[in-house]
Amino acid sequence: MRKVLTLFLCICLAGLPTLAGAADVERTLSTPAPEDGSVVDVTLSIEEIAAGGVIEHLPPDFVFAGSTLPADRVAADKNQICFALLNETSVTYQIVAPDKGGGEITGEWYDFVNRLNGTIQASRIGVDGAGVATTTGAPGPAPALIVALLAGLIFSRGRRQ
Repeated sequence: MRKVLTLFLCICLAGLPTLAGAADVERTLSTPAPEDGSVVDVTLSIEEIAAGGVIEHLPPDFVFAGSTLPADRVAADKNQICFALLNETSVTYQIVAPDKGGGEITGEWYDFVNRLNGTIQASRIGVDGAGVATTTGAPGPAPALIVALLAGLIFSRGRRQ
């Protein structure tokens, strides 16, 4: 019976980070390599944020040109754009590419109801492909650490009996 209880506790603990931090925002670009002066659509897919905000940071010389949100819920200043979110599942905004250059679009999201925040994975963008490289990220140490901790807990409980 103890093993079943320990296994149940481990399963619950493994799912806890997912349950506590269900909010998330992902960014999609219509193209990572625009031509100079062209408009790029940037779509933010939003999960589980009833009331909150997103702050996006554009590379130098890229210019904000509008969004699907009402104007009174958007603030743009130089290379920073702030969006006020109220039950949105997606927001699309447009940026104009400069004559040359590139960099990363970075951002943060805030969930005011659940008091959570996080970062949005950076997106590389470069005029005519300048500085755009395809990279794949590996998961961080957190999942492996949780699995190792839970395995150690189960192993040590088994040795005591």
